[in-house]
Amino acid sequence: MKCRIDKTIPRMGDVLTYHEAEHALGEIATAVQEHRSISLAPLETLARDVVSSLQRNDALVVRALAGPSGSPLITNLINVAILGTKVGIGLGYYGEELHQLALAGFVHDIGLFAVPNSLITKAGRLTQEERGLIEQHPELGYQVVAKCGPAYHWLAQLTRQAHERFNGQGYPNRLAGRAISEIAQVLGVVDVFDALVSDRPYRRRLLPHEAVKELLVAERRTFPREILKALVEQFSVYPLGTTVRLTTGEVGTVTKVNSRYPLRPVVRMDGQQEYEGNDSCEIDLSRTPLVSIAEILNPPAVGRITFSEAPSKPAIPVVSTAVSDSFTSLLESLDSVVLTLRDAVDTERTR
Repeated sequence: MKCRIDKTIPRMGDVLTYHEAEHALGEIATAVQEHRSISLAPLETLARDVVSSLQRNDALVVRALAGPSGSPLITNLINVAILGTKVGIGLGYYGEELHQLALAGFVHDIGLFAVPNSLITKAGRLTQEERGLIEQHPELGYQVVAKCGPAYHWLAQLTRQAHERFNGQGYPNRLAGRAISEIAQVLGVVDVFDALVSDRPYRRRLLPHEAVKELLVAERRTFPREILKALVEQFSVYPLGTTVRLTTGEVGTVTKVNSRYPLRPVVRMDGQQEYEGNDSCEIDLSRTPLVSIAEILNPPAVGRITFSEAPSKPAIPVVSTAVSDSFTSLLESLDSVVLTLRDAVDTERTR
């Protein structure tokens, strides 16, 4: 039986949410630069839209990971709201806590709009004085949000803490450990992740799996282990929308993450492939130990995945959802071998 891949864009409502956020944040940026008061009401509505969207599907995650064009500062605020909410879901956040996380993502770096733009866009190395000015932006953001009224005192505090680090090496107050709000630490790790997967004048954007690896290697003491674990589980080594080649030689797109098996996501096959009994043309690699991902071809791209309101059908082959301990052990052993071989190949290439 042959299948066709629907390459329509993600749900239009989700695309509009992203565009509406760009417009709302653009107006706020102008107000901050002109020293005018701001209203957070539009962002509160958008925060709830983000949460509702992510509870339906991951279309916004795919869009955030696809490197959308636009103002880098504004897209970073939107991406941190989206990706931070996704990590929050992985941490077990729900209800008002998720809405607060999404809203905090939208404003976590709002203080940068009060910093001279010449510093933000400077291509060369910053002087110590210039870096000091940049590091004032959490305090500037706190002041902007605090002026919105006592109801936003909690949000102002999160904005002030978004660049504090678990190991005490953050700024502006060098807080450490549990003195930093967990939501602020979620914002921090997602902010770094988004920076890694975004283009910069001095380097190419990393693919999401490369950014995950960089975080685990370079930032493992900067953020709490449980937050890093939630990020890895939510975005996986192969994030949603990543184009991959399987060991069979076939090409497909990652459509679902298996948190228990980050190396074995669900893949929708491209082209006209035949899979007997597989109406959706998706393969759950956690259930096919003899097939795995051989290489990543492209980072996530908007338009490669179609999302629906209702949960999608289970990927084929369908087996009992209760995976045996022996099968789990087999998958983990196979993935361990794959990682060892890849590391050996990478080492040989660098010699």
